[in-house]
Amino acid sequence: MPDFRKLTSGNPRLPPLIFLHGFFGSKEDWEQMIPFFENSYYCIALDLPGHGSTPYCDDILLALKAEIPKLTSSKPVLIGYSMGGRIAMQLREFAKALVNISGHPGLHSHKEREERLQSDTIWSEKLLTLPLEAFFSQWYSQPVFHPLATNLPSMQSLVKRRMKQNSADLARVMLQMSLARQTPIVDFPCPTLFLHGENDLKYRDIFSRLSSTVTVREVDSCGHAALVENAAGCSKLIANWLGEIDANA
Repeated sequence: MPDFRKLTSGNPRLPPLIFLHGFFGSKEDWEQMIPFFENSYYCIALDLPGHGSTPYCDDILLALKAEIPKLTSSKPVLIGYSMGGRIAMQLREFAKALVNISGHPGLHSHKEREERLQSDTIWSEKLLTLPLEAFFSQWYSQPVFHPLATNLPSMQSLVKRRMKQNSADLARVMLQMSLARQTPIVDFPCPTLFLHGENDLKYRDIFSRLSSTVTVREVDSCGHAALVENAAGCSKLIANWLGEIDANA
């Protein structure tokens, strides 16, 4: 199992929050959000395998299932963005509650899964053949990232962190964690919050079709990368929701 690198903040005796970043991300992606929680929770942001300083492994979900019980003796709230949100959903039996920021619940048709795997294979090959700067220029030109691309300071800061990654490891993670390989998730046994950006019309539509047992909320003035584009808005929605579920417990 890999040696997970982590960023922690807050008192370890407080209720735990575990933060899981998206593709190409790192634990530092959560630095703008953690200050909103560190006085009330013990915050743990991980470098997922193949990202940041955590080495790649062939079974990321299995590694996390082994790691989470080491991080805390009580069930944590899992907070994930994009790929991290998809991972959190697949680890929901380990969670007291779940927050999914722009993470897809799964593709239902064989055709959709085939198309997604083909797309991820093409992107993984680009990771192995293009300089990272050229790759990220293409990656963040996708329509889903348009609001982020128009926010130059946030975009520059994000890409600067991404440039420290290992292309070969990222390519392997992309194929291992492809949405095409994810079983669609339709049941949510623990309290679950889905967040999408106000301008992320694709995920607004996807989340509108979720089970009525989950909560869906919109983050103002941002697109898909809500945790970067509006960290304060994301954090306030999450903190208020956590307060609601604690009050109803």
